[in-house]
This record gives sequence, C-alpha cells and structure tokens, in this order.
Amino acid sequence: MTYEVYKIIRNKEEYFNNYKSKEYKEIPEKLKDKIYDNYVKKATVLNRDSFKCQNVECITPDSELTIHHIRHKRNFKPNQNPNKIRNMITICDNCHKKFNNCKISLVYSNEENVPAHMRSLTQKLDVPKKTFNYKLLRKEMKKFRKTLKMQGFKYKELDWQTMVILMTWLSVPYEELMDELND
Repeated sequence: MTYEVYKIIRNKEEYFNNYKSKEYKEIPEKLKDKIYDNYVKKATVLNRDSFKCQNVECITPDSELTIHHIRHKRNFKPNQNPNKIRNMITICDNCHKKFNNCKISLVYSNEENVPAHMRSLTQKLDVPKKTFNYKLLRKEMKKFRKTLKMQGFKYKELDWQTMVILMTWLSVPYEELMDELND
C-alpha cells in the first residue's frame, strides 16, 4: 500500500479534493470534520513512527501498516477519548492480527520516535477463557441435525430448548470455533 497521502498532512480542503464531487457534497460537515481529524491523527502517528512496524519482533515488516491502540477502546469510559495520538502506535497488519488472536506479544522499541511511556513496553493479551463446553455443544448439534433431517425442517416445530441450543451455536465466534475444531 502506498502511504503518500499520509506523508504530508494536507489541510481539510486539499484532503477532500480527492473525493468525487457528488460524494463530497452529500457528506455532512460534522462527519467531514471527524474523517479529517482521523486522517490527521493517522498521518501524525505514521510519520512519528517512520512508516514502519514498531514491534521489535516483527517478522513481516513489509506487511500493510495499521494503527494500534495501546490501551484498547473498550477500556475507556464513555466520556474519554481513546483516539489520542499518545495512545496509538504503528504496527503491521500481520502483527496486529496475531496480537489480537493472542498469538504474539508486542515489544516496542526504545527509539526516540516512540513515545516515552511506550518505550521498551511489552504488551500481551491474555487468552480468553472458554465460556462453554464445545464438545458438548457439538454433540447436541449433531442430535439436533439428525432430528431436523428425520422430521423435515419446519420453523414451527422448533421448541425453546432446541432454539436455545441453536442460538448458543450461532453465538460462537467463527475463529474460536475453528480453533476448537482444529484442536
């Protein structure tokens, strides 16, 4: 990906010149301000971090760059702003995905461009505890599928217990389910 648009921070008018005229005219002013503010923050962070992944242990530095929140957005109170520049750092997409899936820790460099409160910081996510028994759920789903196959599936015939099993199955994030099935 090219980062030319972020190398020099443009003023609002210059930034929106790349938008098609119809699209630009339809965007409310408040939303334009928010879009431009996010652009300025991203450009500032990318420039500060020299357009490279700040994870010292990165093995794919040529991967697309993303902005990572040091303290996650969900850990802020509603009246606090998680999108402050001091809470953001540049990491590559590969490191970001692995970190969010609890596969790696992020180790930030001790370089001067890294904000002082993040220098040499190691950040790790705890592996979330499983909330329910997948094996039991798979067994129940197998019974459920057999029942549907024997009866011919009709929406009216689902009882509440079956509906709860189905809803539980549907609530499992796909990645978690695939990890469990591969184990």
